[in-house]
Amino acid sequence: MSADSTAGDPRGLRFEITHRLRPVDPLAPGFVVFDTDRSPEALNGEDKSRVLTGRSPAAPFGAVVADVAAHEPGGTVALGLGSGEEGSADGVMVVYDSTAGRTRLEVTVEGVTTAVEGAQLQLTPPYQFAVTVTGNAVTALVRPEGGEWGEPVVGEGRNVRRLVDLRDPDLLARWEYAFAAPGTRLRRVRAGYFGQVGIRDPQLVTHADGRPYTRSGSFFLTAGCAGMGFAQEAHWAVWEFDPRAPERMRQVAKLFFTHDGVVTGDNAGHVVYDDERERFALVVCGGDLPTPGVHVRYAQTAEDVLSGVHVLPNERLPAPSTLSAWEPSLARIGGRWHTLYADVVRFAPDLEFHPVLAAAEPGAELGEPMDVQARDRSARRTEGCVLRRAGARWWALATDDAERRYKVYDLDLRLLGALDAPYVSGGPHPQVFPVSEEPGADWVLVTFDGSQYAPDVLGYGTEGELVVMRAPGAR
Repeated sequence: MSADSTAGDPRGLRFEITHRLRPVDPLAPGFVVFDTDRSPEALNGEDKSRVLTGRSPAAPFGAVVADVAAHEPGGTVALGLGSGEEGSADGVMVVYDSTAGRTRLEVTVEGVTTAVEGAQLQLTPPYQFAVTVTGNAVTALVRPEGGEWGEPVVGEGRNVRRLVDLRDPDLLARWEYAFAAPGTRLRRVRAGYFGQVGIRDPQLVTHADGRPYTRSGSFFLTAGCAGMGFAQEAHWAVWEFDPRAPERMRQVAKLFFTHDGVVTGDNAGHVVYDDERERFALVVCGGDLPTPGVHVRYAQTAEDVLSGVHVLPNERLPAPSTLSAWEPSLARIGGRWHTLYADVVRFAPDLEFHPVLAAAEPGAELGEPMDVQARDRSARRTEGCVLRRAGARWWALATDDAERRYKVYDLDLRLLGALDAPYVSGGPHPQVFPVSEEPGADWVLVTFDGSQYAPDVLGYGTEGELVVMRAPGAR
């Protein structure tokens, strides 16, 4: 793309909603690492009291899905993670007992099994049974043949964490995807990385100078993949995105992080490609979850983070914040690294946060100290920060949930106006960009709403539905 490919003023465009998407996938398509269709011996053996797949997740975000064909009297099915060490049956498993009509979540550590939750449930084959791990939450879902995934039938995080920390990298290396099915006939078992029950905080992958990063005409978006609970159960993924067919967007990478001795799903950030250093730079929202204690963290790598599974060490970005910092956007402007983020200035009695722009010294590397350049103190609930380049001009955009509009600022964070676009619920990001480098090209706005998945069971934190808008470009 040329330097002027994003020319135009987004304030002069009128956006209308064209797509709403909510893929609910306990098991992420494209990230299946075990499938009995490829390893039929795992189903054909006589002993199904415990089958270890030989595959372990690199992060505590995985799933095992079984297609259950029939139960004999006393038949059970159990899915989860288990130890492959000789003589050890440690792990986390959700067991369904067809005779008792009951599920139970079992945590086994050093040979001692603790049942931490259970529920009455009568299932009639054929059906699909899924057990997911998202952070320290272990959850079970059921889908009747030809139906949709329903609300979780059993799930627990806090009591699991009291017994074992599933974020421990040594544990993750030892525990494998596992299943058991004594007295039960299974048609298929698959295992791999967890998908999502909601999508939020989309950010366009860009070059450090603000140009959209594309391959073969496709754009890439990062997005938080909601897990079975609040932010600590979410993780980060990269999606290939074609503005001409948003419904065909597909997940192409999983991004996890290590810090403080654990593997985490830090998310709500931005990926940029640093052409000068031929590497990717990433900023995310992470730290002690849930808030307070969340701040901006960064990582740099020569790995292709737009494909495959990656576990990267990250560190706190030395950018000033008050109590917490959320949802950073990153760019190199005038030879200086800049980051725009929401600074949380108050938690009680009312949560309050506003946008801050910080920058490093000219020529400084990412990770060197940053100083505040501007902030909008008048904003009370402004987040979803986006740095966007349009021709030779830079814009700072953010969503204001108190005023219900998408704000447009200059780099001094002086308010210039707002996008003419439907405001949806949940602090939607104003992720706006042109669909091509052609003069007068249409623009899209990719954001999300605040709709929750199974809030009566999982509580708040499983938003949202991806919302795509489009506007005719200036002719």
